[in-house]
Amino acid sequence: MTLPLMPSRDRFLRPFGCGLFIREFLLGNGPQGSSRIDPNEGALQVDIRAAYKEALYHALAQDQAEWDISNRVRRGKTVTEGRPARSRSATSAASPTSSPSAATTAS
Repeated sequence: MTLPLMPSRDRFLRPFGCGLFIREFLLGNGPQGSSRIDPNEGALQVDIRAAYKEALYHALAQDQAEWDISNRVRRGKTVTEGRPARSRSATSAASPTSSPSAATTAS
């Protein structure tokens, strides 16, 4: 019994290639929002891997957000950026120690 090596959905989720990322990183270009290094000094292999993984996580999170928004639009739901506004009753139900009058009476 043979199993397919590719995932069933959207192939491999690699928004950019590892080799190109490493090349640009070592040239000091800071690809995909990673930190810039001095090309004359280079970088440790651990630092390259960490920068690649972080850039990959950010790219995948951006893709996931775009997929979620497009799915919401297809279903006819509203799409807003940011968090929804909280109701007035939820903000006024703060803990009593957070108000300035409660802090002065407690001391």
